[in-house]
Amino acid sequence: MTELARQTLLDLRAAQLFARLDDAQLARIAAIARPVSLPAERTLFLQGDPASAFYLLAEGRLKVFKLLRDGRTATIRHVEAGQTFAEAALFHEEYPSSTETMTDCRLYRFDAREVRELLLAEPQVAMNLLAAMANLLGLLNRRVEELLLPVPARLARYLLVLADAQLEPPALRPAAAGEPASRRVVKLPTSKRELASRLGTVPETLSRTFDRLKRAQVIRMSGDHELIEILSFEKLHRLAQD
Repeated sequence: MTELARQTLLDLRAAQLFARLDDAQLARIAAIARPVSLPAERTLFLQGDPASAFYLLAEGRLKVFKLLRDGRTATIRHVEAGQTFAEAALFHEEYPSSTETMTDCRLYRFDAREVRELLLAEPQVAMNLLAAMANLLGLLNRRVEELLLPVPARLARYLLVLADAQLEPPALRPAAAGEPASRRVVKLPTSKRELASRLGTVPETLSRTFDRLKRAQVIRMSGDHELIEILSFEKLHRLAQD
């Protein structure tokens, strides 16, 4: 087995979509996986392009976004390593959204026609794909729900999710007296402009919202605005419910 083939199997095994497959099934998936490497800030496909493939992100980070009628963009999701995206290519003729790499990325491309043939032969892959599509539908429903909330509530929810991902328990409870600040500091994984797009607002409104949270002593930010210390999880939870 070549080093490339070995790495492909390792990357596929690490993906949630393929995690339950046995070795023979995984080998069939690997046979149609085509490696792709892209630098940061590079477009993979655009909204309306012919939908010819879906992808697995093995390394890096990218965003999936919609182009709005007024020319603005709205970020739908950030794709992390181990996640698949553009699954709609299996069922639609055009991509419903666009993608852009946020860092250098290593991906695998799966031709839609080849995957459809594989799904007929491998029911477990089909079931896993249905689960992935159901999760994506849940994500989109939550995004629509969030967009109906005030911007402070959207930001509060985002910070709580970020804390859940970056901090060790018991971070999602009110900080105890004397609790080390390191347990309450999160790092923004993206620029404020991109975060504004992710939250469905504009950078100016996002900056005012951060200022509001600082004045209310909910958070404190580093000078470069990359690090955020959450001063009160209790207040942040209350804001998230507004």
